Amino acid sequence: MPTLPTKQVQDIIFNAFSLTNDGVAIFDDNDRVIYCNESMAKLYGDTAELALNKTFSELIKQCFHRAAGINIESDNVDKWLIAANKKRRSVPFRSFETDTQDGRWHLITEQVVSGGILYVSSTDITEKKHTEMQLAILSKELHKRASTDELTSISNRHNFYEMAEIEFHNAQIGHQPLTLILIDIDNFKLINDNLGHAAGDAALKAFAHNTKGKLRTRDLFGRIGGDEFSIILPNTDTKESLIIAERLRNTIATMTIRHKEQCFQLTASIGIVQASLTMLSIHDVINAADKALYQAKSEGRNKVCDGSVYCNGLVNQYELTTTNTSAKIPQFTHS
Repeated sequence: MPTLPTKQVQDIIFNAFSLTNDGVAIFDDNDRVIYCNESMAKLYGDTAELALNKTFSELIKQCFHRAAGINIESDNVDKWLIAANKKRRSVPFRSFETDTQDGRWHLITEQVVSGGILYVSSTDITEKKHTEMQLAILSKELHKRASTDELTSISNRHNFYEMAEIEFHNAQIGHQPLTLILIDIDNFKLINDNLGHAAGDAALKAFAHNTKGKLRTRDLFGRIGGDEFSIILPNTDTKESLIIAERLRNTIATMTIRHKEQCFQLTASIGIVQASLTMLSIHDVINAADKALYQAKSEGRNKVCDGSVYCNGLVNQYELTTTNTSAKIPQFTHS
């Protein structure tokens, strides 16, 4: 089969390079451009003719100073070049993504050929990148919706239990204290019965907002039932948790809920328990805290009850630690 002369083949190849939308450049062993098509030159904010014989460092510096071409994400171009040059020719082949000042994205590939010659190509992947970004935003939004309680904008039951289990095991492995708080709004049904569910929703939203504002960034707060909430306090023992719980109880008791022309107040019963080494999962902690919560309710509500004594089945030998005031039946007044 006849073959074309070498010169003719070279002409065809270079003609193809000049016509393609992909960028193509060849750097000699001194990292100086010996060939560059227009598509690649645009990455350096230049033309193919002007890019010829310039070094990679010179091209990058002109990008930096002209704020054109490749986006140099650094205030110091020399430091950026030191890092970039360590990677160039460090392996026979590599690929990476880069963006340009005009907001486009490119996939760059570098291939080391004989004698230290570096063949570089670029492909515009802007549409693909934008699709990936949109999918990432959508995925984040879907995760937020799946893990957030729609009414109160805090963690929902499923996400709370999932995250609480992780916190529990981290605490057990690290031998760090961890306390769980269960909160139940007292006589919440009366609000729905007397003022309607819209008023009840307003109360839940106000309660969640005020409670979240009293917690630390590391604390986990979730709605696990209609009017029942839970809090995980990492690296927090019973003594400190009792102070936090009492502060929350007092905050709840002193806040005023306003809905349309009605004003009313809430109280809450609170059970807390510090995880013990005998507990196998977060559900063991929740069960112990639930018993403390039940105790707080049975003793008149609007109370904080420490259920740590349940951890070892010693409820019959020790009295629960409690702090309390008289529970309030919601009083409805016109504003």
